[in-house]
Amino acid sequence: MVVPSFTLDQAGMDKIPGILHYEERLVSFLQLLAEPGRRIVYITSRPMPERGVDYALGLVRSVSARDARARLTLLDCDDDRPVPLTRKILQRPGLVERVRDLVPDPLDACVLAFNGSVYERRLAVRLGVPLYACDPDLAWLGGKSGARALFKEAGVPVPRGVEGVRDGDDLVGALAALRAEHPGVRRAMIKLNESFGAGGNAMFDYRGAPEGGALEGWLRRTLPERVEFATPPDTWENYAGKLAEMGGVVEEFLQGEEVVSPSAQVHVTPAGAVHVISTQDQRFEGAARQTYAGCSFPARAEYRLGLQELAGRAGRALAGRGMIGIASVDFVTVREGDAFRHHAVEINLRMGGGTAPLMFLHGVTGGRYEPGTGGFLTPEGEPRCYVASDRVQSPAYRSLTPERVLDAAARQGLLYRHDEGRGAVFHMLGALPGFGKLGVVAVDTTPEGAEVCFRKVVDSLNALAAEG
Repeated sequence: MVVPSFTLDQAGMDKIPGILHYEERLVSFLQLLAEPGRRIVYITSRPMPERGVDYALGLVRSVSARDARARLTLLDCDDDRPVPLTRKILQRPGLVERVRDLVPDPLDACVLAFNGSVYERRLAVRLGVPLYACDPDLAWLGGKSGARALFKEAGVPVPRGVEGVRDGDDLVGALAALRAEHPGVRRAMIKLNESFGAGGNAMFDYRGAPEGGALEGWLRRTLPERVEFATPPDTWENYAGKLAEMGGVVEEFLQGEEVVSPSAQVHVTPAGAVHVISTQDQRFEGAARQTYAGCSFPARAEYRLGLQELAGRAGRALAGRGMIGIASVDFVTVREGDAFRHHAVEINLRMGGGTAPLMFLHGVTGGRYEPGTGGFLTPEGEPRCYVASDRVQSPAYRSLTPERVLDAAARQGLLYRHDEGRGAVFHMLGALPGFGKLGVVAVDTTPEGAEVCFRKVVDSLNALAAEG
């Protein structure tokens, strides 16, 4: 059963427009219906658009949409409150009982969750089935301090900095220590342990900082005014309160002639096997380019095998702690001459922004990730790439409907075609009317072709919205 609940820091979730519709991203896992006899129970807060569901089922290879639909049960809580989906399910004993009745053999089922919290674990226990997500007792490893400690243990390089920051006094001390030990550091990144999506990131600029014993006093005076929040609005008072609640880290803000932000996804099986399943170059927007806006797969050939090696080390360290499921490792990569140096900056013990696009690619192509090259091959041995974003948005898109978008894309030849093995896959269509937002995965044989396809989709959406 698919439970696409975002059981994360509520303050961070509140900053994401249309967060409820992110529950639709896991329709990428409907590809599992390609296996004969497989059944899926998919639960959401509100009903998903029928046209979007029918479209997603039509992407499943090797089976008819009718056959796939017969093995899919859609349930919802009829509840659009800004509360994690799993909590809503647990508040409805009748719904839990109905789901239990839909599982004939608990030993041949699992709860496939976006992330694992105490609520997902509680739901799995009530249903009597395993939870296929990280054990919430290991959640600290996905915090900023825990991740830095694990990276060091695994031999994965990290930026210069300090973990275990507990409050404002610690923060001043950490900023002072970083500057004193490394006078060349010009800016620092402050991160809250349990934040996500840059929601707890803040930038501090050392320009004008004195040297020696005057530094700490200067930091105390200027910190509240000099901090730049990655995802405003926010205030220093609110942020300082969150720091005292969560703790955090201070890291050097890495700079160089070329700085990029790739990531890698790892899959840890219940047996403890570790597989790197993708590398991607992430795209960011907002203050200091900290807010995730999409990705391109695979990551650049110059450095993706290096990413794969480091992500594998982190994955093996996670497996050694008992983690299972999907996790991602974020890096900041700096060019040094002809080489690239990777610095691991975060572990997400959950599905990430790159998970749904990768699952869509697997589903529509039936292909595989190739560890030897870090690329992706179809069953015929042909390469595939994509550009993806779940933040394709504009206020003008609020006039659009799933039907209009899909019909226009079909007329213009933009939709993914199985016979050609390229084109655009759409998702999160339910976020169009209220938020002017949707997800797009543009698939092609080359990175350049995928980029062109993605731009054509955006141009098409803009033209369609201009029609009113």
